[in-house]
Amino acid sequence: MTETTHDSMELTGCDHCWPASAEAAWERPSGLRELDRWVDESHFVVRGLQCFRCSRRFISVFTESIDWTNGDDTQSWTTVPVTADEFAWVGAVVPSSIEAALRVVPSQRRTLRRDHPSGRDAQISWTSGVAVGSHD
Repeated sequence: MTETTHDSMELTGCDHCWPASAEAAWERPSGLRELDRWVDESHFVVRGLQCFRCSRRFISVFTESIDWTNGDDTQSWTTVPVTADEFAWVGAVVPSSIEAALRVVPSQRRTLRRDHPSGRDAQISWTSGVAVGSHD
């Protein structure tokens, strides 16, 4: 049976790819392999990932805004587990429509977020929904 977008809002992976701690989850990127790179710009990247162990699929979004004054660019990463249908939906759109396609992921879905605002330390936390920050 294929997963649908109506499945649980609390999708998870295994302890390897989606541990209880946000900090531990951030440290595991080498455990995920890239299946696709739908957008590959210098300040905006959207990738499809999969866990080597449990095969859970994820969408990863990176955005960056240049700090022309101090050189401390604002960066943001969001990683979210997705169903097979959600993964296929995002992969089927053209890059210019990717931000709208990401709305297929329910806004209540738990996501891993790392924000590094200009001039401040990075923060890693669990949040919800796919955030697409501003980008150049």
